[in-house]
Amino acid sequence: MNLYLILYGLVALAVLVVGVTKLHGMGMMLGAALYGLLGGGILVIYGMRWFGSDKSILSNAPVPWPPVMNTCPDYLTYYKRTVGGVAEDTCIDTMGIARNSLMLKQAPSSGPPPNEDAYFFSLKTTKADAAGRKQELCQRAIRCGLTWEGITNGESCINPDGSKGSPPPAAGSGGSACPSG
Repeated sequence: MNLYLILYGLVALAVLVVGVTKLHGMGMMLGAALYGLLGGGILVIYGMRWFGSDKSILSNAPVPWPPVMNTCPDYLTYYKRTVGGVAEDTCIDTMGIARNSLMLKQAPSSGPPPNEDAYFFSLKTTKADAAGRKQELCQRAIRCGLTWEGITNGESCINPDGSKGSPPPAAGSGGSACPSG
């Protein structure tokens, strides 16, 4: 039991009650209402900040960002493609967001996309571990001219701690690339 939290709650309540009572007694109804609402909100925010847990939204504890990784690069749409009877996880660009349209073509915004590989950003990787998979997807996204929150800013890969990593190797130096049509 946190005695400081109880003391804070009692003092905050007293400050609110006294302030609202004084303003109400002076005939300032709107002022009393605003004081009560805004003052109460401010006191709640400070209380959460001072007495909240490390998992609180207002804490200084480091949290992973983004909390959940998107399935596809930014503004691409997930599409389960069937190739030779086998389902494959891919993404399609229906908005023309890819800066390298030679690597990833814009799919029509309505109806099924054409069957050519150049319209699909494959989510299949050769790596099994999370770090290797993320690195491979980062390189592929950069070659296609895409950004992907938590993976790449479009120029370099994002490290697990949120810092910028080194730019990926040139397109011809290994790793899987975007489909080339």
